[in-house]
Amino acid sequence: MESIITAAMVLGMYFNTVNGNEVHNLYDAEAENHVECRYDYDAEGRLSSKETMCWDEATKQWVENVRLSYKYYKNGYNVEVSKWNKEKKTYDLPTEVTLYRSAGPNLTSVRTYRMNDQKDMMYLISKKVIPRSRINHG
Repeated sequence: MESIITAAMVLGMYFNTVNGNEVHNLYDAEAENHVECRYDYDAEGRLSSKETMCWDEATKQWVENVRLSYKYYKNGYNVEVSKWNKEKKTYDLPTEVTLYRSAGPNLTSVRTYRMNDQKDMMYLISKKVIPRSRINHG
């Protein structure tokens, strides 16, 4: 399964999966200059991470906020959501993981898991099978 993943596609799929097809408009003209996204790509040119930074007016610096990490497999890919831990100065373990897997010639299985409060186990919060045509590959 060969795919090209864009940030807009990932956010759309993420919110569609987690929020039952409620797509949230993340654009805020006033906040546009206060959020920065940084992208990394693997050796094959695929998106490997997207880091969202927020502007800290007090320190006049960009501050880490959330990172989406992408892991690729023969039959699909995973998207992991991790939040920045200010005390540890690193990203915590993923709080959510969404698995996209080929489920047939024109179908994709989408499962989302969330970390429990004890941070020792993830539980299934959503599972769907969607037509591959609903996934934007460009």
